[in-house]
Amino acid sequence: MTDVDTIRTAALAQELQACSIFSGLGTSELSQIAGYCERIPLVKDEILFREGDPVIGFYIVLKGCIKAYRIGEGGKEQVIHLIHPNGSFAEPAVAGLPGYPAHTKALEASEVVLVKSAPFLEHLRVNSELALRILASLSRHLHELVSTIDSYRLRNAETRLLHWLLQRAGNATSGISFELSIPKSVLASELGTRQETLSRLFATLRRKNIVKVKGKTITISDPAALKALFDDNLRKSGPE
Repeated sequence: MTDVDTIRTAALAQELQACSIFSGLGTSELSQIAGYCERIPLVKDEILFREGDPVIGFYIVLKGCIKAYRIGEGGKEQVIHLIHPNGSFAEPAVAGLPGYPAHTKALEASEVVLVKSAPFLEHLRVNSELALRILASLSRHLHELVSTIDSYRLRNAETRLLHWLLQRAGNATSGISFELSIPKSVLASELGTRQETLSRLFATLRRKNIVKVKGKTITISDPAALKALFDDNLRKSGPE
């Protein structure tokens, strides 16, 4: 390995440490993992892999956002999960699936790391701690999938947005603000709607003095009114 390769591997090892699967691992082990990884830059809307493609490894997002989705009836995309920086995806496929179970593409200019299957599985055989981390990661993915299914049972985009806002309001009884860490176009995709529709929904909530949006800051001015509106929507439409 050349000096340049050594420097690149060390830099990647440091970036991998930010991912929950690898956080807390020693420098030498991180360097070993980084040695069989590959950086992959992606432009906006570039496909990373398609459903059924042969499994070559799992991925970690270094920057940008990756959408995992399937194509439903009529060619409509159904978002399964959005993966943000330091998030990992496709680990279950490495465990023995013949092909990836969904499509993935970049929602914006992104960079991912491919953790190649063969050397990683060999690594797992000699490192029980890493194997336990993978199990924890699979558990998180299952929880996220269940949450996504629950969200899509809500029939319309307004109810899904209200549900999303309530999750971030938590138990707040007075005004609460938070920063939107993703572009509004990405949030729209996560909610299964168009950006124009999302903007109209936020405008409606603003007129009702329930939510304010200023740049990337979202303020839930009246959590109780937000919950009441959500409950009213459920009564009118109901889950499928």
